[in-house]
Order: sequence, then structure tokens, then C-alpha cells
Amino acid sequence: MMINENSGLLEVYRIENTGTHTRMHSIPVGVRPDMIMPTSDCRTVVFAVEGNAYNNGSHFIDPEGAIGIIRFPHADGIAGSYQYTQLDFRKFNDAWQDLVSRGARFIYRENNNKFSNDVEPEYITFNTDESIAYVSLQENNAVAEVDLITLNITAIHPLGFKNWTESKLDVSDKDKGINIRQWPVMGMYQPDVIKFVTIGDKSYLLTANEGATKDYSDIEGSGGFNEASRVEDLTIDDPYHETAHVPFWASQNGFFWNLQTEKNLGRLVVSNLEGKHDNVYDDLFTFGGRSISLYDTSTFTQVYDSGSDVEEKIAQYQPDLFNANGKPESSIVSKTKDARSDARGPEVECLAVAKDGDSTVIFVGIERPGLIAIYSIPGSDVNAIKFESLWSGIPKTNETYQSLYNQRVISDVGLDDLRYIPANESPNNKPLLLSTASTSGTVSIFEIKGLTGPIGSGNVR
Repeated sequence: MMINENSGLLEVYRIENTGTHTRMHSIPVGVRPDMIMPTSDCRTVVFAVEGNAYNNGSHFIDPEGAIGIIRFPHADGIAGSYQYTQLDFRKFNDAWQDLVSRGARFIYRENNNKFSNDVEPEYITFNTDESIAYVSLQENNAVAEVDLITLNITAIHPLGFKNWTESKLDVSDKDKGINIRQWPVMGMYQPDVIKFVTIGDKSYLLTANEGATKDYSDIEGSGGFNEASRVEDLTIDDPYHETAHVPFWASQNGFFWNLQTEKNLGRLVVSNLEGKHDNVYDDLFTFGGRSISLYDTSTFTQVYDSGSDVEEKIAQYQPDLFNANGKPESSIVSKTKDARSDARGPEVECLAVAKDGDSTVIFVGIERPGLIAIYSIPGSDVNAIKFESLWSGIPKTNETYQSLYNQRVISDVGLDDLRYIPANESPNNKPLLLSTASTSGTVSIFEIKGLTGPIGSGNVR
């Protein structure tokens, strides 16, 4: 049987005052469309065509990733005809070496794969006047910039790497506790959710640096491709080799003989593609930044990264939930602590942004196991960002997840998305935060208290 994965659809419905809905359009858009983002007037809809790999029944296919744009140009809006434009990444196929040298990634190169096929658009955000869309290319550690006036992908911005010798993280699920420290590892930021924000008179891109891997090992025809390996399974270079940064660090920091043990760096999941020569590794690159970052959109220079703050605040305020998995349901909550330290840690997944007078409030959704951290930026100085609080929907840690589900007291496990609703758009005239979580299967609504400035600002994006 031939499988046709090109049948992804965007369906457009009109909601009637009676509560019924009418399907107006069913538009074929390509392979596995992901996020949808309408402009404020709903006349333009932008969506990410992720183009995940698959086997069609006879051979392996890695389809092109793309940005889809649908416009409803007529006066009757979605009731009228539409114009569909699909933007591919083919013009970057000859530029991939430059992009990779600046910190982007070209991951699956087998089967004569091209960069435009490897790209997987993930999340979309608009600038203030909705003339530009920024699209995260999560696995590729980059952000695409799209001109919505000329319908053109104008740039791919590589995000570079985070030096974990200058910050801290917990790298092992077998070290019997919380151990946040420096390690000779580079982090690939790989944001999922991104948000365009204006702070003072400058514009920034705010990123939630979750991390992601490509594993095609269960797709026939891929050659068993999986880019992830544990450090204990890799061959580390001789410390006297002039480019051998990892073994040199180990020899200088007391880990010459035991760097790759399970209680140290051995359990950490890293890329088996970067940092090597002849299958011997000088550098190690792990997935995700375990942080939030801010990039100046005029230069795409990173002006802020939260470093190890997310892990450190969870360790301080919710130690039983530190890098916990949120499952299986039969497990006692506290027994799942530290289970994700070897992978992407807390997995900083999603974001929402509110304005409180001259201050900016950032809500950070943490997927593992499900927490919301709140930060604020007073005025226009992004380096003055400060941690405010940490919330969890898991009220008890000495019982099983299933017991908490049975009591109906648990929520927000496996956080996926956050949306802020300002007071002037809220049904109860109070600022609200919405969250969705896939593991607990919950939607939560929070009233935001403690805002001191005008609370009618912000938007539901």
C-alpha cells in the first residue's frame, strides 16, 4: 500500500452566532503542517509545513520543509476565494556550509538529502505590524525570517551554541540526586516557541530553548539514522591533541579517568554528528539550552540567556520535581526526580508575555514535569531581568501520578502552550493565563495577580 503523506490540510471554519460552525475551505498544504498563526484581521494565515520524514510504502522520503501563507483578499473575508503561497528553502541549499559554520545545523545528509529537505519549521511569531514572520527551525538550531509583504524568506539566522563550561547543568540521571555544575559540553539552543517582544524602544526575539533530536531509526529506508548518542558510547580524543577541548578540560578538572562514567558525563545524550574527526570526539554538543534567550532582531545578536537559572530555581523551590519525567502514572512523583537530566533536562517549552506598565512579564512553560516560571524585566534594560516565582500543578510528591489523577488534583503535566489574555480582552475583565498540557490532558485558566501597572496591555499571542 502506498502512503500519501502529502495530504496535510488546512481547514477554515466560520463560527456562527448560533454556536454552529460551517467549513468554508479545505486546503491541501503539504506534509504534516504544524503551527498556524493568523494575522490580527484574519486575512492572512501563516503556518509551518514541518515536512517530517516517512516511508511511503516503497521508499524513505524526507519532504521539504516550507512556510505556507494563505490570503483572503476579498471583502467577504474567509467566505471568498483564497490565495495560497508556499515558500520553500531551496535557495539556501548552496549556502548551508556558511549557515552551519555560523551555528545552524544540516542534520540528515544521507540519501542525497538537501538542506531544504532537512529544514523543519516549528513555531511562528509576527513583528508588531505583522509585516515579518519569524519561524523557529528547531532541530536546525536557527530562525527563518519571512517578509509577509513580498512573500519571501529573506534570511536564516543561526543561533550558535552555549558553552556549558561557562554555565551549569545536571547531566546524569544516575548520580543519585541534583548535581548542577560545569561540564565540557556545548549546548544547541534549538528553541520551540519563540515570541517577538518590544522592550523600551527595541525589538527582541524571546526563545524557549527546549531542544530536539532527529531519530529515523524506525523508518524503513533511512539507514537506521539516529543523531543521538550517550557520551559513554563515544570515543573521546587524546587530551594532548591541540583541538581536544573535552579531554583537555577533563585532565584539568579531575575527570581524566572517569569523565564518561554514568555518574559524571557518560549518561548525557549528545549529537553524534558534531564535534568529531574520524569518529573521535574533541567536542560534545547536547540538545537544548535549558533556558530562555533574547535576541536583538536588528542584528540577531543574543543579548541575554538565563544560563542555569531554570534548573537552579526548580532545585531550590521544587526539588522533588527537578527534571522529573511526569510519568509513568504508576510512579511516585518524587521517584521520577532527575529522570530527564541526561536528556534535555526541564525542557523549556513555551512562553507568554504580558506588559505591566513599563515592565515586561514573561511566563515560561517548563514541560518536565510541568511548571511555570515567571520572570520580569523592569523598564528597558534586558539585563535587569529577574526571577519572580515558580508554579506547579502537582500538589503532592509523595503519591503516584495516578493517585493524583484519581483525586483530580493534578494539572499542567507536560506543558505545551501558554497564552496571556490581557484584561481588556478577557471575559471577566481580569488578566488571564491559559495553559495546555498533553500528558495530563488539561487546560488551565489562571487569574494573574500582582500586576501593578495598567493591565490592559499585551495580547493573546
